[in-house]
Amino acid sequence: MKTGVILLAHGSRLPEARETLHFLKELVTRESSYDLVEGASLQFNQPDLPAALANMAARGIKKVVVVPLFLAEGVHMKKDIPEILAREKTRYPDMDIVMTSHIGTHRKLAEIVMERIREASNEHAINY
Repeated sequence: MKTGVILLAHGSRLPEARETLHFLKELVTRESSYDLVEGASLQFNQPDLPAALANMAARGIKKVVVVPLFLAEGVHMKKDIPEILAREKTRYPDMDIVMTSHIGTHRKLAEIVMERIREASNEHAINY
């Protein structure tokens, strides 16, 4: 079964945010064997989630794993994203669309935070 992954960011008006999502998409693509990895934004940027799902369908993807790159389980996780996915599932009844948990509670995130603290304690700190 052809499987795709959508890395779903919040989106931003700043171009740097799109660059970060693109870089993460490239990392996941290199480190995985999924048939297609896409980056999408909930707001402000394209492709948005419906456009990314349309691309998956056009490419013959049969299972899509949506990975919300959100720290908290707020209104986007509880309401907005599930509503979009429910609507899109009716458009693509032959595509299995699933969503992972948000990333904010994963223990590896604490490892990243600690790494950033160590960096700030050395010469890599960003001074304001």
